[in-house]
Amino acid sequence: MIDRRELLAAEKLLERIVPKAGDILRKHYQERNFSVRQKEGVDFTTQADVETDTFLTNEIAKIFPKHKFLTEETAKNEDWTEFKDAENLWIIDPLDGTINFSRGEPNFAISVALVTRGKTLVGVAYNPISDDYYAASELREGVYKNGERIFVSKTEELREVTLACDWAWGLEKRLNVVEWLRKVSTHIRQVKSMGSAVVDLAKVAEGKVDVYLHSGLKSWDVAASAYFVQKAGGKVTLPNGEDWNVFEQDIFASNRILHKTIGDLINS
Repeated sequence: MIDRRELLAAEKLLERIVPKAGDILRKHYQERNFSVRQKEGVDFTTQADVETDTFLTNEIAKIFPKHKFLTEETAKNEDWTEFKDAENLWIIDPLDGTINFSRGEPNFAISVALVTRGKTLVGVAYNPISDDYYAASELREGVYKNGERIFVSKTEELREVTLACDWAWGLEKRLNVVEWLRKVSTHIRQVKSMGSAVVDLAKVAEGKVDVYLHSGLKSWDVAASAYFVQKAGGKVTLPNGEDWNVFEQDIFASNRILHKTIGDLINS
């Protein structure tokens, strides 16, 4: 099990290297000159994803050579049994919001989390365009954006809710979101789909969004940002209300106040 000294070293390492990884993305984003490779279905990756992933894993391995990695660009399949009980596992999304990035939309982010047995110990997310850096760890209370502590919203009224959702690469999973929205959308103020689970969950943590729903996620989409919601006073479960962990594909995150109300609707 990682100790306090190593956790502090992980925090300091991420403070140093994640903004540098952001420089890689920013350069490609501004120059609009990067290759694209198609994955399965409608998913794809860019040269920027790969370069950022390689930079982060190499830098982390220099300091923590015995640690394991689960990253979007290197995961070979979706059988992650070997990782579920792993200690000292780095879960990395080098670019969450690839469609936004590829189309010149600045809503994307890097996500890095250090996880042990499915529990996040340190998490950071960074948007290199807005220069917003989110960080949380087991060493201190709360979650911080650019050094300032943030909290989930205090929204209590259903009719005042802003809900964010998104659409899975696996097309059949999108029908889950359609069904949840059918049940809840007529009761709330606004539904948003902004194209980055990392950024959207961070917005729940800082009170800009009250609820987030998604089906068909990967661990690298949520390992850091769902942790932010929890550390900011919110609640994260499966959509059916059962316990959630970073290896689950579906997520229901809220400001906690509205969790039961929204949960009752989507499960009605």
